[in-house]
Amino acid sequence: SMGNAEVSNSPGAMCEQQTRVGRRETAQGLQSEPITTVYFTINGQSVLLENPSPYLSLNEWIRAQQGLSGTKKMCGEGGCGCCVVTVRKADASTGKEATISINSCLCPIYSVQGWDVTTIEGIGSSRDRLHPIQQSIAEHNGSQCGYCTPGFVMTMYSLLQQNPNPSKQDIEDYFDGNICRCTGYRPILDAMKTFAGSGRDKDDGWLDIEDLAAKKCPRTGRVCYGLLKPHVRSASDPLWFRPATLLDVLAILQAHPDSKVKLLVGDTGKGVYKTSSPSDYFDIFIDLKGISE
Repeated sequence: SMGNAEVSNSPGAMCEQQTRVGRRETAQGLQSEPITTVYFTINGQSVLLENPSPYLSLNEWIRAQQGLSGTKKMCGEGGCGCCVVTVRKADASTGKEATISINSCLCPIYSVQGWDVTTIEGIGSSRDRLHPIQQSIAEHNGSQCGYCTPGFVMTMYSLLQQNPNPSKQDIEDYFDGNICRCTGYRPILDAMKTFAGSGRDKDDGWLDIEDLAAKKCPRTGRVCYGLLKPHVRSASDPLWFRPATLLDVLAILQAHPDSKVKLLVGDTGKGVYKTSSPSDYFDIFIDLKGISE
């Protein structure tokens, strides 16, 4: 169950407005009430989801959208990296925006509130122009079955957003969460290490990483985007809370003393603790990512 979605024709405008509202609520300490809507951008397009299921992952939502099947799913436990997407979000500990790669299979849809999400479709394709990372993978024969390739590309894309001039060791270390089952890592890492140091020369026809933007339809001039499938919340689904302070967390727990509660940040426990029977499900999710402590 995924909830109804509204897509804005003005990328970012709706999310900026909703984010300002969220900041006012935080300042006023109104974060002990459950939330039922999620707003974010994906490949530059604003999205508003009404009443999505708390059990819905970002990966499931992405793959349900027409034209966004490049983000894969395999293990569902954050262990293989084929579901990696790039996220730009505020860091609660510093108050500054940070760009990171995440395993979308572990990310509950309610966690993406106010985030900017980029998938493999948002950086390039063979229909218009390959991103330099995609081109390098092809040139170095770094793809065989291709199932892991989007995850490798988006992991590298995220690294370059954080550090435009990584060392070869930085690059090799950054891929400890990506698994390839058929090609072998040498050609993949050879492709990625071409971006080490000063990277590619701007004059040789490659796009600079800072000049890249979401790909737009040549006919309409807008970001290409498919139809949104309905994501309807079930009446039995748990409540989702996003507290801003530790006091908010205590208030939520005190208000629901008999409820089965799950505290989450990265939700990596999803791969270990399965929800295979009704007794495994929760009444309340409390998202702790907005608490600076």
